[in-house]
Amino acid sequence: MDWQKRMNQAMEYIEHHLAGNVDYEVVAQFMNCSEWEFRRIFSLLAQIPLSEYIRYRRLTVAIVDIQNGEKIIDVAQRYGYESQAAFSRAFKQLHGLSPTLARDKEVTLHPFPRLTFKLVLMEGIALEKDASHRTNIIGAGEVGVAISVELDKEKVHATNESFWDTQGNAVIGTTALPFYGAFISEEKCQLFGNLAGAKVLEIGCGTGHSLQYLGERQASELWGMDISAEQIGKAEQHLAAHDLSAKLICSPMEEECGIPANYFDYVYSVYGIGWTTDLEGTFSRIASYLKRDGVFIFSWSHPIHKCVSAENDLLLFKKCYFDESWYSVSIGGGVLSLSDRKLSTYVNALAKAGFVIEQMVEESDQEMVESNDSEFAQKASMLPVTFVIKARKR
Repeated sequence: MDWQKRMNQAMEYIEHHLAGNVDYEVVAQFMNCSEWEFRRIFSLLAQIPLSEYIRYRRLTVAIVDIQNGEKIIDVAQRYGYESQAAFSRAFKQLHGLSPTLARDKEVTLHPFPRLTFKLVLMEGIALEKDASHRTNIIGAGEVGVAISVELDKEKVHATNESFWDTQGNAVIGTTALPFYGAFISEEKCQLFGNLAGAKVLEIGCGTGHSLQYLGERQASELWGMDISAEQIGKAEQHLAAHDLSAKLICSPMEEECGIPANYFDYVYSVYGIGWTTDLEGTFSRIASYLKRDGVFIFSWSHPIHKCVSAENDLLLFKKCYFDESWYSVSIGGGVLSLSDRKLSTYVNALAKAGFVIEQMVEESDQEMVESNDSEFAQKASMLPVTFVIKARKR
């Protein structure tokens, strides 16, 4: 059974019956299960009860009817409310203002997007047994369940901040230098060069392991930023345990947070940049932090890797390479939100921010691949699973 197709058919049925009666038994039939089972499946995947989703969607599509000038009592009855007062209370709770004020098309409302379901490919690989040093990949492999979502920066930030505050290290681990990701290391690539006296800033500093690595190589100033206060706390403790100190800032990477301009010799990010909701804006900020001729180095899961799954000794495309839509996915008891960007999206955003690419690494380290006999390593020998870019500010 094509569960994705059938779940989306069920969503289509719900959408067409918002103005009227939604027959939950009919909805469940799309998935060949009972109403109770469907409600449970939906709640697990969507992280919201089915009844609440339908209520939010009704209050969202009601906006169009209201702004078209229909009587509020008629709209209320159409979407299942016995009184105008009950409808108005529910409408204000979701949108922050009354239906009467919503007639003004210039006001700001909070529509709840229609959900569609798609496949997202997830895989992790540990290069060390110590969980604090694991290198994991947010990318292709096992078929995971994701929900397409509209980009709402505040909601994405809240979701990902909560994930890293509570689940992140236990689920994804810590990707840190000298590893840029699976099967690529700084010790082999030598992208940083001589760090003596260098001022360095890490975007998405996590638990501080990469800052430790550079601090022990004589960087003169260590700075880091992360969206998660929990990660910042772990970084402080980790660095203190190694007699190192750093200026650590808790903030989304997209926002102004007091980092000095034209100050750093290196800005880098190890599996951090992909979390941004504004790639071009983030790259522009990073360029402003760097001195002239300063270097920006970052790694992320290779977009091709995110599209391909290994099944029965075959590599199969499971996701469209050109799909850059946002999605939320449940993993390890937590929820995270991401977008899978094309490689050209990163390259063009760098050029727009004033960077010149000096080096790009896609190849897996053959020695590391050969020392690992997993299916993941076999896959890494055939296609890139991580990419690293070194760019210089013009």
